[in-house]
Amino acid sequence: MKKLKVAVVGAGISDSPDGRERWAVRAHLPALKALPELYETIAVCTTRMETARAAAQKFNVPHAFDNVERMLKELPEIDVVCVSVRPSVHHEVAMAALNAGKHVYCEHPLGVSTAQAQDMFELARRNGVRTIVGHEYHYEPAALHMAQLVREGYIGRPLTFNITYFVSNYIAPRPSHRQWLFDAAAGGHPGYRSGHSLERVTGILGRDISAICADMAVLVPERANLDGGAPITSNQVENMNYLLRTADGVMGTLQVSFTAWFGTGSRFELYGSEGMLMLDTAQLSGWDKKTGQGDPPRGELKLYGARADLAQMMKDPVAPERLERGYREIPLEKKHCYVDGIERGRATFLVAQTWHAFAQAIRDGRDGAPSFRDELKIHCVWDAAEQSVRDARWVNVDYSRVTA
Repeated sequence: MKKLKVAVVGAGISDSPDGRERWAVRAHLPALKALPELYETIAVCTTRMETARAAAQKFNVPHAFDNVERMLKELPEIDVVCVSVRPSVHHEVAMAALNAGKHVYCEHPLGVSTAQAQDMFELARRNGVRTIVGHEYHYEPAALHMAQLVREGYIGRPLTFNITYFVSNYIAPRPSHRQWLFDAAAGGHPGYRSGHSLERVTGILGRDISAICADMAVLVPERANLDGGAPITSNQVENMNYLLRTADGVMGTLQVSFTAWFGTGSRFELYGSEGMLMLDTAQLSGWDKKTGQGDPPRGELKLYGARADLAQMMKDPVAPERLERGYREIPLEKKHCYVDGIERGRATFLVAQTWHAFAQAIRDGRDGAPSFRDELKIHCVWDAAEQSVRDARWVNVDYSRVTA
């Protein structure tokens, strides 16, 4: 089986005061290294040659570049380009890779506008290359198992859901070089921080969002600077509340907060005509509870569920309140764990799961999941959310940009 040759863009080595490396260094390069039977990382590229060389040396990658176009020209053997840079540069880097005929793994969101996302989707389709978007939670084993149970009818007909995501990323002190995280122009859509949660809903339900009523706000306009300088200011939305509806009548709520001290992480409750399923975050020892730093959502998700035995209830009626919290943990099936040797729930594990699935998709001649098409749909939901906030009303989601 031929290995796919990968170039990772955005893999710079840093000495950040908050102890956090760039995402490509923390997740992509270790994940690819854990999949030697599928991939060979042959190049890293950043905007500065010294950081590219440092990453190449650390991960034993043969080539380092500070220019994407030159990398693509000098290494035509590249099969896949990983785009792990700031969202404001996603479009530029991905379009260069797509024009060169490369498969692309792009981090979320696709671009800073729906128009950019549409450009990327249409170019990938025209050039016949495969795509995947970095919603690594899609490949959490518990989420994969939950989606399977929904398809198999475990809860009957889906009726309603509630998804919450509470973390402290936008309230905790940050270093100066993280200022871009709080710049609306760098992220694009005001609601783009809700993307992982929206993808979880649509991915597990297997349904598109048809209508939305949204509220979004900047609740913490500044936070302390770890470098000791002026406070880090923000105009980027960090709190979002959505009421959501699907075309077949499933109703739900989504609440995302990036200003939740010691937040509980991620929870997704789904209720149907015959039962319920719930994903909930389990804590890992690596999360520092004293400071709130770290990523509780990176903790392994646990799956819980319960089915209603209607026949038994007809024979032996039970007071409805006695059914509350009657769920149990559901054991996971091994088939949903593609990667061995990495602790489940860590960022590297989830990204390795995504890379594993992408390799299979490329060999099958199809896009990975979620694809650029799937992500373009999320951009359309954000457009509707913005209009909903402006007009203070429900808005139907317009998917006309997403061609078949």
